[in-house]
Amino acid sequence: MRTPADLAATVYAPPPAAAPWRLAELYAPAAARFYRYGRHALADAFRAAGTGPVLLPGFFCREVLASADEPRLFYTVGPDLQPDLDSAEWPQARAVLAVDYFGFPCDLEPFRAYARRTGAAIIEDACHALFSRDEDGRLLGTRADFGALSPRKTLPLADGGVLLAPDPARVAALPPAPAAGGTGTTRSGLKAAARPLLAAAGARTARALLEALRAAKGFDWRDRLGREGSEDEALGDPAPGVALAGPIACGDEAGERSRRRALYELCAATAKELGLAPVFPSLPGGVVPYAFAFHAAPSAADAAYAAFRRLGLSVLPWPDLPAAVRAGAPAHYRDVYLAHFLW
Repeated sequence: MRTPADLAATVYAPPPAAAPWRLAELYAPAAARFYRYGRHALADAFRAAGTGPVLLPGFFCREVLASADEPRLFYTVGPDLQPDLDSAEWPQARAVLAVDYFGFPCDLEPFRAYARRTGAAIIEDACHALFSRDEDGRLLGTRADFGALSPRKTLPLADGGVLLAPDPARVAALPPAPAAGGTGTTRSGLKAAARPLLAAAGARTARALLEALRAAKGFDWRDRLGREGSEDEALGDPAPGVALAGPIACGDEAGERSRRRALYELCAATAKELGLAPVFPSLPGGVVPYAFAFHAAPSAADAAYAAFRRLGLSVLPWPDLPAAVRAGAPAHYRDVYLAHFLW
């Protein structure tokens, strides 16, 4: 067992340059289409599923809800973030969203049973799961009718959402793909310039700078970072930059797998010392974790924040819950925090 000091030296060392690779080739034979954000990819998947209600997990980031038109229905999940009711009890919908939270594979069997009963399309939200695989070696995002990725959350890219369609018959139902070369926003332009520098400097520097920016905007680290009105805010220009379709020279699968799994191991050891309960008690062999997720009571959150900060990691609560869910949300929807691995 490596010591925390050994792991920190490995995790925070500047990553070696990756041999250029193409995302579409990694996820083949699924058809891949590129967008500015993962929420744009989800929006096209919902459109391809037809008209009618969509079924979403209640434990979900409300800023992504704009990708799904009304009416929106919700199913519940337990503390392990798996559905906690038999799918036979879920309401009828044209599409159901299965989420691979934080890079860990969702059990798709309840969703497949639901689809057989209702004819609903299954959309796999793998936006936290770039490079992750299930126990059968299948890349997350390729296991359902449609899948969505958000490589910008894992790699130092200014933008990037991907829609995957493993079944060629489903591709015909999709709206026209957006052309590459969108101008994006000032925010995405700043990220384009900043992320490679932060990645080279390491997560400690990235964490310090991001916390300084949040403090300047008046955020406390305990704040959930959603915005009022964001559930129905226009998605904006879906056109991606050119980076995703071409060779990508950062964050290859082997390098990210090694780095993120080592960092997860370090976080798990720290959580154990603090008596914190990880959302996922083990790290399956195929998982490339997006972050270290843990449950913490308010009385333990400050100590957790300080401990992970010493490792160079930002800690934030997640998610900012949908308005329709927030008032009656169970305790395990409200006590999840992420130690972010950034890029």
